[in-house]
Amino acid sequence: MNEEPHAHENLVAKAQRYGDGDPEIGSTSSEESLGGSITSVVPAITETTELPGDPPTSNPQTLCIYLLEPFILILLFAYNFSSTVLKNEVIYQSCTAGFGYPDSVCRLLGTKNATNDTKRIEEQVQPYAARVTLAMRIVECFIPAFCGLFAGSWADRYGRKPLLMCSFLGYGLQYLISAGIAYCAGQTHGLVSPWWYVLSIVPLSCLGSSVTYSVAAVCFIGDVSEGRVRSYRLIAYELAIYVGLLLGSFGSGYVYEETDSYIVFSISAVSILTALFLMAALLPESLPIRNRTQAAPSTDTSVLSLLKSSWSTCTKPREHMNRFILLTIMVVLLLTAFVSDGSNSVFYKFMRIKFHWTVKQFTEYETVSILVPAVAGSGGVLFIWSLRKCTKSAVLWLAFVSLLSHCSSSLMKAFALVSWQIYVAIGLGVFKSLVNPMCRTMITNLLPADERGKIFALLGVLQALSPLISSTLYVAIYTRTLDSAPGVFNVFSAFLYGTGIILLGIVWCKKSRNQVYYEPVFK
Repeated sequence: MNEEPHAHENLVAKAQRYGDGDPEIGSTSSEESLGGSITSVVPAITETTELPGDPPTSNPQTLCIYLLEPFILILLFAYNFSSTVLKNEVIYQSCTAGFGYPDSVCRLLGTKNATNDTKRIEEQVQPYAARVTLAMRIVECFIPAFCGLFAGSWADRYGRKPLLMCSFLGYGLQYLISAGIAYCAGQTHGLVSPWWYVLSIVPLSCLGSSVTYSVAAVCFIGDVSEGRVRSYRLIAYELAIYVGLLLGSFGSGYVYEETDSYIVFSISAVSILTALFLMAALLPESLPIRNRTQAAPSTDTSVLSLLKSSWSTCTKPREHMNRFILLTIMVVLLLTAFVSDGSNSVFYKFMRIKFHWTVKQFTEYETVSILVPAVAGSGGVLFIWSLRKCTKSAVLWLAFVSLLSHCSSSLMKAFALVSWQIYVAIGLGVFKSLVNPMCRTMITNLLPADERGKIFALLGVLQALSPLISSTLYVAIYTRTLDSAPGVFNVFSAFLYGTGIILLGIVWCKKSRNQVYYEPVFK
């Protein structure tokens, strides 16, 4: 859930953009034909020219366009408010309904009152709970991935707002169903199978999950902003995600201790459904009717044709090295999503088994782990402004720094021996919130407005499918190293982040062949 600033300047020479050279080999010949004169006029025209492929548009500029970020904040608050509690309920109900242990014993799992017997029971229960969580992730992957095939075309044809509303409705229904399951479990002393929570994912999956809201939100921001303003709106979008996660994590542990899990789920559901109602009433549609794709014949709406359309948009020849750079940046985003999904599927269990943390201790850790990158992300506005004064590749530099931050943080978690070292890992990961918005900024700057929906939809589909592999792989690594070194999965995460750093280094080399053309994309 998450991404950040997408700073983009407007392309310098339109004649150069549409040169006759091979689009995939680079444009050294066109760069030479322009000579040194183009460099001397760049400072004077970069502020007024347009981004690559961005047609002039007139977007709604009412204050209501700034309501998107608060709505995203509410959604992420509700998500994180229930996230850890849901994982805890799955473990608890796996203990009672799955293994038949008494309710009084199972409630001691993950508490400070744990005994040697409860620790043994937890080691027995965790693999079972991990399978339940994995099943939930699989359901949450398959159907949203299918819906995501249509998300880009729907966004370009019907607008961004309907997709946002569908996603919010799905999350609201998920937590309503989860509240009902948790209430029944409370009334029967936990004798409700945790597999029922898989059912709660179905309405969310059918309505698109995070695939639809992320595609719609990024396209919305692209519609109503341009140039540097777009970078700052995307930073604000990322901050809304982090602040929402922060507030949800901060309040979750305290509310759970004072009430019960079904109350926590109910609060999440009410928050999201209230935001949905306000969104329907107040948020304007960002895509003008005249810019929407005309309805296509029914044969063009098949899954196969939509896949072909998205793939051809992604892989078609482009000017200079745009296609290669676009695909490489997409792979970096997929790697970060892969690690995030895989690590999240086992990290809570890792902290319980390694340091015996309670729900409250873990949510307090989550609060700090969200707060630190959020503050760094807000400072990213000043950071990116400062970098633009001294480098022509500010966005790329920030992406590098972010991946290095991710890598060092994962290594610290892997070799942590005491709890305070996990907090050191938070400090090492201070800039981790910047990689997604920086990469999305570069992608947005490389694409014309009418292609962004398809590209981000395809990216969303691939990110939705990645947990099928990542969660399965991470669960397998975790369960097989549970008795010896349960933190090994963090080393694997660091390796994947290191791969992302290498890929960005390749992008750096490619863009260096045509500095003038790519300055507005990476600055």
